[in-house]
Amino acid sequence: MKSEPKFNKDDYIINHSSGDMGIVKGITKKGYYQFKAYYDAMFNELKDVKNLNYDLQINYQKFFELCTDEEKKKFDEIIKEKGGN
Repeated sequence: MKSEPKFNKDDYIINHSSGDMGIVKGITKKGYYQFKAYYDAMFNELKDVKNLNYDLQINYQKFFELCTDEEKKKFDEIIKEKGGN
């Protein structure tokens, strides 16, 4: 059974267990989320989504939720600090 996308373009999402955050760019026909920006909390690293084409398989969306306004601000600060988009 194929999962339906839980998130839409421009949604800020967070995995509260890992601290990973992303801004959804879209979803591919094969069921992978693509991101405008993605923060890997374990390595304290903003992924190079333009060159690495960092994707997340749709089944992993169950670990993510929409960010609160405060979490969005925090992610925007991370992007600015780490030289992202």
